Amino acid sequence: MSTESPRILVIDDDVDIAKAARLLLERQGMTVSTAADPPAAWVRLAEAPVDVILLDLNFARGRTNGAEGFALLDRLIAADRHAVVIVVTGHSGIAVAVQAMRSGATDFVIKPWNNERLLATVERGVALRRAKLDAATAPPVVDGALLGESAKITRLRDLIARVAPTEAPVLVAGPTGTGKTLVAQLIHQSSARADSPLVTLDAQVADSAMIATQVAASMGGSLVIDQVDRLPRALHGELARRIDGPRVIATTRLDRAGMRAAVGEDLLYRLNTIEIDLPPLAERDGDALLLARHFLAVFAHRHGRPARPIAQDAEQAIARIGWPDNVRGLRLAMERAVLLGNGATYELDDIALRPATDPGHLAPPELSLARNEKTMIDAALKRHAFNVSRAALELGLTRAALYRRMARYGL
Repeated sequence: MSTESPRILVIDDDVDIAKAARLLLERQGMTVSTAADPPAAWVRLAEAPVDVILLDLNFARGRTNGAEGFALLDRLIAADRHAVVIVVTGHSGIAVAVQAMRSGATDFVIKPWNNERLLATVERGVALRRAKLDAATAPPVVDGALLGESAKITRLRDLIARVAPTEAPVLVAGPTGTGKTLVAQLIHQSSARADSPLVTLDAQVADSAMIATQVAASMGGSLVIDQVDRLPRALHGELARRIDGPRVIATTRLDRAGMRAAVGEDLLYRLNTIEIDLPPLAERDGDALLLARHFLAVFAHRHGRPARPIAQDAEQAIARIGWPDNVRGLRLAMERAVLLGNGATYELDDIALRPATDPGHLAPPELSLARNEKTMIDAALKRHAFNVSRAALELGLTRAALYRRMARYGL
């Protein structure tokens, strides 16, 4: 079991309640962070996994039905199946707290609480969390939430929730940077195989020996076949014959017609019982600005920079441009803005957005994705003392994908 200081997140819009919990738990040697609402909570969770989450169920003034808290509870458990969530409620909310436990919460605490009882409940939660992680093979996914409120991303989360607990093979398709690796990880960690290995086979560089090794390593767990359409034709039959043991999750950048042309019928039949299509960011109405605010807050906290709002014209630009590199490109642009911006607000120039010749359109960010990607990868590797697994988790990449980029950029 880990001997590190327990990390606790308190999600409560009542500043006094959050402060009281923080002071009590810090006196016991715990590391405590606070968030006043769900968006702030996702920022804190993007930094590192926590052991226990203390969750208030109501955030908007006058709300008492717990709808906001229940929605967040569902998302927290979907993002980390080992999450330990303790609901904090008033005396009148005991029935709601019991309902929350039926929805996945571990325990509940009644306000105003008894300090000894709260401390004992949190300590039990820490022990439970660490026991879960000790039994698990795969580490929790840092920043593992599929954020967004658009209709398409809401339907996507619902589809993942329905498909993940099954044994069905899944084909995850979408353009570069839309989150295929994250979706594969979420499917695995929400399945009955979550405590078994999650192994990635890089189809582009695969050979017979690699297929045999990776399939054997994934037995009982899940096998992610990354960029399956790039598997050499000569290996299609061999892969199709071998993938009976693990749960198979394949990814591709191609559409259905492209997949039918690139992958043999026998292999495709074994891969696409369920197809999940990830929308480009341009089709996720409103999500670009939501994600931009999230990433700006994450990187400001990570790099020790002050939190700053986005200027109105920059907000409009973020919402309107196409983002050809999707969420990955947006994330890179926001980290660049945090590192280089120095005004009271984030401006168009900070985010490298400038009006195009046609005033009705806006140009995409004027930055070299390759140059910025190299910078971000180098920074992540240094932050984690060149631990490739941890750097890959932070960057939202598989180890194989990160190794490919390290080789490409000479890192």
